[in-house]
Amino acid sequence: MEKVFPPFRVDIAGAFCVPRALKDAREQYRNGQISLHTMQAIEDAEVRNLVGRLKSEGMKVVTDGGFRNREFVENWDEYRCAVLEGFSHLTGVTGGDVLAKQHLPSPAEILARILRATDAEQLKRDYPDRSLLTDEIAVQFKRLLDELHDAGCRYIQFDGVHSVANDESVQLNNRVLQERPADMYVAFHAPTDMLIRLTGADAYFLNYDWGHCDRSRLLWFIREEKSVFGFVLSRYPEEEELDELQMKIEEVLRYIPLERFTLCLPDAGTFQTPLEPDEEKQWNTLRLGMQMAERLYGKGE
Repeated sequence: MEKVFPPFRVDIAGAFCVPRALKDAREQYRNGQISLHTMQAIEDAEVRNLVGRLKSEGMKVVTDGGFRNREFVENWDEYRCAVLEGFSHLTGVTGGDVLAKQHLPSPAEILARILRATDAEQLKRDYPDRSLLTDEIAVQFKRLLDELHDAGCRYIQFDGVHSVANDESVQLNNRVLQERPADMYVAFHAPTDMLIRLTGADAYFLNYDWGHCDRSRLLWFIREEKSVFGFVLSRYPEEEELDELQMKIEEVLRYIPLERFTLCLPDAGTFQTPLEPDEEKQWNTLRLGMQMAERLYGKGE
């Protein structure tokens, strides 16, 4: 088995476009036309197809594409079981020449979701001291990461692109980073304000062309001698834009060594519209990413 481990020349920042078959299955499940078991079988098939396509395109890291529907879970135990089952299926179809990455919402994202979804009075009754809520989230994340580690997971990405970098959310994210298994590689995808306050991540993924990116703060990454900077594409580029993209990357590489740089495919879930031929653009972007990697690193390196 070939040994693979981050950082990769081309990485995956987020979700892939949901295939039509899976969209239809979810709608049928919501309408009571198919069972949860049937919907999950279709999820499994689409994840298997995605992994096969990623490997055929030359990717060394694969994910489930965000194809897992966990809307049906009602508590932490169900969520952990759903994540672990999904990761087990993913590793079952990867083979030994690629690495399976597990995407998870960041701890701060979970906190924000709970705060949005819970009535203020109910929240006060359940957690008279707000630290009790953040403690619970941290404990549950530690348990999940330990169980993923036991299942063979060595690469986690926390997604926090909508994170608010207040003291509470930053402290929660840092606590989970600190308490993760020692040999678990963690990438964190978030706005600059959150990233610069994190401690202990192995890679920091940033949407370079979004307003979230403060280019003057790229100098901060120099101080993180062992960390990787992930240049996340904010949209699907066209082939004629490669020269412009290369110039932007070379600007970044004035501050960050090439060996600590990775080009990240965009998150389809953040900007796609139903009318766009997104799947075609998505796979074209992967191929363009591979071409850009050849420009940067040299072919075959």
